[in-house]
Order: sequence, then structure tokens, then C-alpha cells
Amino acid sequence: MVSKYPNLRCQVATTPEHVRDAMILRSICFVHEHGISPSFIFDGNDHQATHFIFYDGAEPVGSLRVRWFADFAKYERTCFREKYRHPFTVKRCVQMTFEHVARKGYTKVLTQAEQRLARLWTHLFDLEIVDTPPVEIEGHPEPYLTVAGSIPASTDPITMQSSSAVLLRVEGHWDGPSSFETT
Repeated sequence: MVSKYPNLRCQVATTPEHVRDAMILRSICFVHEHGISPSFIFDGNDHQATHFIFYDGAEPVGSLRVRWFADFAKYERTCFREKYRHPFTVKRCVQMTFEHVARKGYTKVLTQAEQRLARLWTHLFDLEIVDTPPVEIEGHPEPYLTVAGSIPASTDPITMQSSSAVLLRVEGHWDGPSSFETT
């Protein structure tokens, strides 16, 4: 199937402008559209997470953040502007992040979502709802379910044996020399 948005791309937030775009998208989608408290949507984990922004050309259309745990990556705050909330678009965008997550050596992913969105994760990404008690969140009409599963492993993960130069490079830009490297 040909994408309705052929110019979609995924960007790891590596500049203040990227982070700004992620925060604006979350403000639009969660705070403005759904009335969710900003204190829930923006928290201290924003400073420890990797943020991904999806652009259609130069226009920011979606974002999510990933937090890193011992043996899994946790997807959080996934949001898309209304025009881009089509399952094929969401699937394409989230799959773009799987390569980055796998490159960091992770093959297990987890998210927490309301039931209708948990089903979306199970259908689009073959994840499964985990048999743990749902999380009740004040101000949210539905409890959050935990959804988890596996993604394909990278054929070239970043490890302790990776080149020292690779380990110095900016997040997600591991394959090309940085401006600080001498040739």
C-alpha cells in the first residue's frame, strides 16, 4: 500500500527545537484535545527519555518518548495530530523507532495504554496485553493496561565492543563521523 504521506520521517530529538516540537504535539493531543492534566503529560521523565518526533516534510505530526530499563524499552506519550491518526501511518511511524531501539540492543518493548489503544498496539505490532493489574490514573476514565512484546534484534547493535568513535556520537547518528572526529 502506498502511504498517504510519503514524506514521513522519524527524528530522534537532538536539538531544543526537536524537543519543543514533541512538547507542542503533546500539548495539542493530550492537554487541548483530551483535557489531560499537563502535570501528568509533562513530568521529570522527560529529562531521562529519548524523544522521537515524526515529521511530514518539515511539519511535526506525531511524537513519543522511550524510557530505557534493564532489558526493555518503555514507550510513552505516543501522540499524533488528528489528521495523522490512521493505523497505517501510526504503524509506519512507530516501526521507524524500533530500528533505533533494537540498535541500542533492546528486543523487548512495553507500553501502557487505555483499553482501546492497548488493542491498537496488539493489532499493529503483535504485542500482547500482560496479565498484571491495570493502573488507575486520576482523571482518566479507563485504567491503563500493560502491553508488551518483542521486536526484531538489530544485526549491528551498539555494544561495549563498538568503536570508541561510535560511542561518542550523537544519539541515533552512529553510522557517520561526528563533526568532532578527525579524519
